[in-house]
Amino acid sequence: MAAQKPDGKRPTGRVGFTRQSADRIARVVRTVEQGDRKGTGLSFGSGPRGVGSGGGIVFRVGTHDTNAWSKGASKTVTFITVTTTPNTASALNLFADIATGATGRAVAIAKDGTGWYLIAAECE
Repeated sequence: MAAQKPDGKRPTGRVGFTRQSADRIARVVRTVEQGDRKGTGLSFGSGPRGVGSGGGIVFRVGTHDTNAWSKGASKTVTFITVTTTPNTASALNLFADIATGATGRAVAIAKDGTGWYLIAAECE
């Protein structure tokens, strides 16, 4: 399936290169093919920061904002180590109820796609 142009229409013609463009592309290909093959390859956001390349932070430790945190509910988590802005995230608890009196206790959250999820909470 061909990519669409900005106007939403599919391209109808062939892609053409000038001689200068073709020479430049050929020169780059030759350089890469002759280069060091032991290095890591180029990637585009396929893994979490610190683990692979791109993708952003996927694990954070923080504290949650209110007493009880029921299974199925979302709460605001304030990150303990603020290295990015914003310093909070809304996380969904899919696993277990967190008892009343747990305000300020440590929690661990993980990001899957664009959503944050509670994965662990400090016990009493």
